[in-house]
Amino acid sequence: MENIKTNITLDFLRVSNLLCRYGAKMVADVGLTSIQQWVILRTIIEKGDISIGELKEETLVTKQNMTGMINRLQQANLVTLFSDPEDKRRTRVRVTEEGQQVYQQLSSSRNEFNSKSYSIYNEQEIIVLSNLLSRLVDHLKES
Repeated sequence: MENIKTNITLDFLRVSNLLCRYGAKMVADVGLTSIQQWVILRTIIEKGDISIGELKEETLVTKQNMTGMINRLQQANLVTLFSDPEDKRRTRVRVTEEGQQVYQQLSSSRNEFNSKSYSIYNEQEIIVLSNLLSRLVDHLKES
């Protein structure tokens, strides 16, 4: 069983490398400089206005790296920062109209990639895979 678990871990690492390779091409095509910028834009769009601390927790990015990424997204006019109205010590971030447009430009290549990548699975298998991966992520975050 340990050998199978090791193989799974190594397969995850290989999948991660492949996804990074494909993702880097997709984000470069719309002018983003990293996959993490895509992840950040998506998280903000899904969650709405979000504090930088919450964004850090959602994306599993360190505070130092998050600050740099947010600054670059802000310089590119893809996000805007503002003080939290309820707690002036907290900074919140929202996606600009331009950021929304860049994210929408990604949708076509993302959907095409997803269609090809997951064509080996039926709908039920995709749901099971999603649930299993979510559980593993949650478990690893707690460790």
